[in-house]
Amino acid sequence: MKRRPLFPALVPRRLRRGAGPAARADGTGLPPASPWRIVVLVLLLALGAALGTGLYESARRIFGGPQVSASELAQLRAEHQRLIADNERLQGSLAAAESRLEIERAAKDQLAADLRAAQKEMGDMRNDLAFFDQLIPMDPRQAQVNIRSAELERQGELLRYRVLLMRGGRPSGEFSGRLQFSASGVRAGAATTIDLHPFSVPTDALAGDGAPVAARPAADPLAVRFRQYQRAEGSLAVPAGFVVRSVTVRVVEGGVVRSQSTVNLPA
Repeated sequence: MKRRPLFPALVPRRLRRGAGPAARADGTGLPPASPWRIVVLVLLLALGAALGTGLYESARRIFGGPQVSASELAQLRAEHQRLIADNERLQGSLAAAESRLEIERAAKDQLAADLRAAQKEMGDMRNDLAFFDQLIPMDPRQAQVNIRSAELERQGELLRYRVLLMRGGRPSGEFSGRLQFSASGVRAGAATTIDLHPFSVPTDALAGDGAPVAARPAADPLAVRFRQYQRAEGSLAVPAGFVVRSVTVRVVEGGVVRSQSTVNLPA
């Protein structure tokens, strides 16, 4: 059964008629292929491929950006990989440096906290040592009353004093006495020694310029009365024009000096 072509108008008339004995011999109705036709067909295919390649390259040059050779592309890929490796290495170094910095910062904070705690503990121990040192009983062979410490400092035209008195041994009764202060210094260019008295401001006896004056109130502020120890503090009036160099503190009982101590003042 002979097959009919789908589009008879496109089939050459000679082919539709089956011209030539060769066409009838193989029963296909097609003429044998000519070598020239094959050559022409190959040339047409090659020309089409060349035109297609040229159009592709032209379009790529126009729309695809700059041309990069295979060697340049390989070099760029290697450079890209190297940059990635350098970036990872630098990130690792940065992380390690930040970790060390955090450790050093924590160690510094801990050392600062330890230093503050040690300084506070040292200050407390120093205060305790000074307090207990003052409370240590003295040798019973020494004077019955002893000046354990005496401090004096200038406060304007006054002298501020702090005195700690203690009794040695095991006293059976109370000690009753009085403090005396005598100052050595310079007045009008001459060395002299004077007695200092507690500072007070009487309501009816103020100097015109408000200068401190010495007065003796009804209750003697220099009187001391204790069994084991006593702290005494107050202010002493210094006469105008007198420069104090040193002060001698005395503990007097019934007109007898029981103990004394001299304190030098800075110039």
